[in-house]
Amino acid sequence: MGEIKSAFEIAMEKLKDIEEVTEDEKARWKYLPAGEKLATAYLKGNINLKDELQQYQGKPREYVGKGIENHLLPLITLPENEAAANTASKAMEGIKGIKEDQANAETIISQIKQIMAHYTDQGEKQRRSAYDQLKQQYSQYLQKAMQQGMEMPPGLSNDIEKHPRFQEEWRKRKNEFEARYIESLAQMKQALSQIK
Repeated sequence: MGEIKSAFEIAMEKLKDIEEVTEDEKARWKYLPAGEKLATAYLKGNINLKDELQQYQGKPREYVGKGIENHLLPLITLPENEAAANTASKAMEGIKGIKEDQANAETIISQIKQIMAHYTDQGEKQRRSAYDQLKQQYSQYLQKAMQQGMEMPPGLSNDIEKHPRFQEEWRKRKNEFEARYIESLAQMKQALSQIK
């Protein structure tokens, strides 16, 4: 039977296999979190990101900027409610503020806002129509089932929307519908992240 090693001994053996950490990696580890902290403070309304970023030069500035983006980009989502819309708007403005190429950043942010506006305006109408259509189809299906003598749980005929199969089908249809918006939004966010 072999020797039993402590967790510390195992960790020390693994450290021997790891190459020396480069200065670039050390800078990334230090400044990415600094950027994320700045983004958090910005969202709370405490700081101006552009002013804060100007305090850094060279690689640190690059990594702080990337940390800010890493924190703000995921907040640019479909506006499910007013709070999400406000957060996304603030995140876009924060990212635009730290970009050197303001014109391209503004163009992409404008396209993102168009996607969001369409989702909010036209998308809501389409979702409501699809929901009503599914409800009607499911109601007809249940009526036929009852006519054929199938036993239904009590209260189901009064509230079809609470039926698990209806909810599952609605989630599926809603996800399919939103996938187009999410894909377009992801492409625009990717383009935004590539601007200097």
